[in-house]
Amino acid sequence: MLTATYSLVALSAEQKNARNMLSRLHGQIQDILHDLQYINQACVENALCRLEQFEEYCHKRKVEAYVIPAIRKSTRKADPILAELESLSSRSMRILRSLHEQLRSAFERGMGDVRKVCADMDLYCTNLRERFLKEEEELLPIVRALLPIEDWFTLAAKFLSEDEKHRHPAPTPGVSRSRASQTGRTAA
Repeated sequence: MLTATYSLVALSAEQKNARNMLSRLHGQIQDILHDLQYINQACVENALCRLEQFEEYCHKRKVEAYVIPAIRKSTRKADPILAELESLSSRSMRILRSLHEQLRSAFERGMGDVRKVCADMDLYCTNLRERFLKEEEELLPIVRALLPIEDWFTLAAKFLSEDEKHRHPAPTPGVSRSRASQTGRTAA
């Protein structure tokens, strides 16, 4: 059961990190909404870029990369919550795509359109906050209860491997030994 405990602690830490990152992004977007008269297109584009980067990060989280596939293979009992999470993810992706289309002409059309772009960014953050809450309050308890012990071993091994990759990134081809040592990378 130690592997399950490790895996749950790793998931909890990752969830906390994601919530903190989202909270900071949401705060930046709310600041934009409050100061629209001083805002420029570059600022809004930068906020959208950060949301896209965060979306990318979300899809690489352990819960999406490993836990959801493991519970899908293990049992059908989690299907309703997985469908809800997928719906929230799809909604987030639609919002991001829509934001790109809106942003192209928002500043030409006026502050009303810029306000709509910012409001949709705010909606994106709210949607993700709802997803994280469902993951924590509904999905993870199901996973704890239903995932077989051998799957916990597999998850723990994948988590450890991923954590190790982040601690010691692979050497970049074409980087000399001296340059690799300056950047903290080691030669193979």
